[in-house]
Amino acid sequence: MDKLTFKANKLTKSMESLNSFVPLLVQDLSLSGRHGTARAYMSSLRRLTEFTGNKNLLLSDLNPSLLKRYEQHLFKEGCKRNTISLYMRMLRSICNQAQRRGVKGIRSGLFNDVFTGTDSSEKRAVSPVVIRRLREADLSSHPTLEMARDLFLLSFYLRGIPFVDLIRLRKCDINRGILRYRRSKTGRLLTVAVEPCAQEILRKYSHKTSGSPYMLPVICSEGYSGYREYQNALRRYNLHLHKLSELLKLKTNLTSYVARHSWATAAYHEGIPVAVISESLGHASEKVTYTYLASFDNRTLKRANRKIIALIFAKKESEMKSLSYPRKFSNMNFKAYD
Repeated sequence: MDKLTFKANKLTKSMESLNSFVPLLVQDLSLSGRHGTARAYMSSLRRLTEFTGNKNLLLSDLNPSLLKRYEQHLFKEGCKRNTISLYMRMLRSICNQAQRRGVKGIRSGLFNDVFTGTDSSEKRAVSPVVIRRLREADLSSHPTLEMARDLFLLSFYLRGIPFVDLIRLRKCDINRGILRYRRSKTGRLLTVAVEPCAQEILRKYSHKTSGSPYMLPVICSEGYSGYREYQNALRRYNLHLHKLSELLKLKTNLTSYVARHSWATAAYHEGIPVAVISESLGHASEKVTYTYLASFDNRTLKRANRKIIALIFAKKESEMKSLSYPRKFSNMNFKAYD
């Protein structure tokens, strides 16, 4: 066996261990600027290692039964379904990366019995009426909340641009009223017309970025330092949005995701095709867009169901007597259950 073959075999052998392979992936991701994914990989590895108590766990040791017990453990620990899904999807991605690099012994169907989807039960969208209230609110005595409101509106005006991409927009990204940027998550190039309402917000903060390449005064560094600045800014942003929700007594708590979901919601209710919404948001597929829409469509379904029920109780009084429902049900005020 020559030295080159021996070295390759040794590298493949070391990749069979999760605690050896994942740091290699993280290093590559960090070099390419994908710090968020790198962090998610390491977080997933730590949680799995804590559960198994085995720091030398091999990729070939993973099996459906182990992953199911791990999922149940995370549920008992109080993790939300979307958090568990993230851990599982990161592990699945790690396994896929290992297989592409020639690691053997990884079982097929590993993740068939665990949740890897998105739980859209939590409402993440607000109506245009709420967006209008935000725009018209006088927040001059709350400068930090005012800026959070402005960033939220700007995200909405720019077709639901995510916070991570919004704060990284550079002045050179806009030319003749057209914004071109690449999504951090997918790398897709998006083109957005910058409407006057968005231009107004950008001009409002331009004096704070005179010496910066960025359009907004949120981050000033690149690389890992820029990523840490983004993380801190995101925490502050969500905190300020929460305070803003309380101040305006909103029923839905505002978060960095709400602006994006709200744009998708408004577009859907205006009859814009899902394919167009998907392209506007820069989604990898329409399947992702339908996940967004599932979080708000329950209200539409409830209204439809009430219309059908109303057809039954709108019958003549003589026909009503033959129904087995109590009379008080026909007079029920549905609003009490909204």
